[in-house]
Amino acid sequence: MITGYNTDVRHGNRVFHVQTEDKGISNPRIETLIYVGGEILDNYRSSYEDLLTGPTPPETIIQGRMDEQHRAVIRDIKNGKYDLTPPDLVEQQAFNDRPLDQAILEFLQQEGDVDTLELVLDQPMKPAFGSLFRVQFRARLSQSQSPVSGADVSVKLVSSLKKATGLLSGRTGPDGLFIGEVQLPPSQPGQCAVVVSCACDQGFDELKAAVIAN
Repeated sequence: MITGYNTDVRHGNRVFHVQTEDKGISNPRIETLIYVGGEILDNYRSSYEDLLTGPTPPETIIQGRMDEQHRAVIRDIKNGKYDLTPPDLVEQQAFNDRPLDQAILEFLQQEGDVDTLELVLDQPMKPAFGSLFRVQFRARLSQSQSPVSGADVSVKLVSSLKKATGLLSGRTGPDGLFIGEVQLPPSQPGQCAVVVSCACDQGFDELKAAVIAN
């Protein structure tokens, strides 16, 4: 039996619990969950189907990939990936940066480019308190540009002063398109942002934008 990993990481004034486990040969995936205050903040999934083309791989090889993925996530936390960001910087990052650090997939990369998940906006997200917020994006693969259907989507409202609030969930359509609408609350304490997360077998990506006063 392959042993999973559970690590508490203190960074700044928050404690992150990182949990990595193997889903088994019948579902050859390694999943890492990041918890803060008992809630899932983020997750990573990677496949090791490439190891199953021949004889059953030794558990030490799978364990090694689990260890690399677990350590990569901890490194991201210590490097400040999940630091709470001032609203002006959150908005700037949402429009100018790809927020997903590709560190985990880089650990598993053998040769050439990895065709990973990416989210594409038709227009910038501009959530405002007290308004109807429309979420619309396309999920595709970064290299082939192929649409990604059936990817898990989660929309949350995060705040520097309270727990994250789930706003919307669903899946991308056959063309990789996701469209949804949610009513944002009139106000929320602290620095707030809407975070749109998407996950599938090809990776994880997210979009974020600061919430402004209406």
